[in-house]
Amino acid sequence: MIGAIVAQLIGLFVDDEFLAAAILAAVAVAGALALSAAAPAWVAGLLLTLALPAALAASVVRSAWRASSGARG
Repeated sequence: MIGAIVAQLIGLFVDDEFLAAAILAAVAVAGALALSAAAPAWVAGLLLTLALPAALAASVVRSAWRASSGARG
């Protein structure tokens, strides 16, 4: 039962590797900025506010492009 739950959780991220990688990268950069004090805290928040929706939009466009090119083939 626990194995099935873990498999489902991993499946949430494996479905779209690009989106998962983009989210992890944005959070890592924002976290590094916030922890190192290289920039004010609001910059890390702004980065997340802009990067996460941009990653989602890019993922949606990429999926739509794949679906439309697959329908033509």
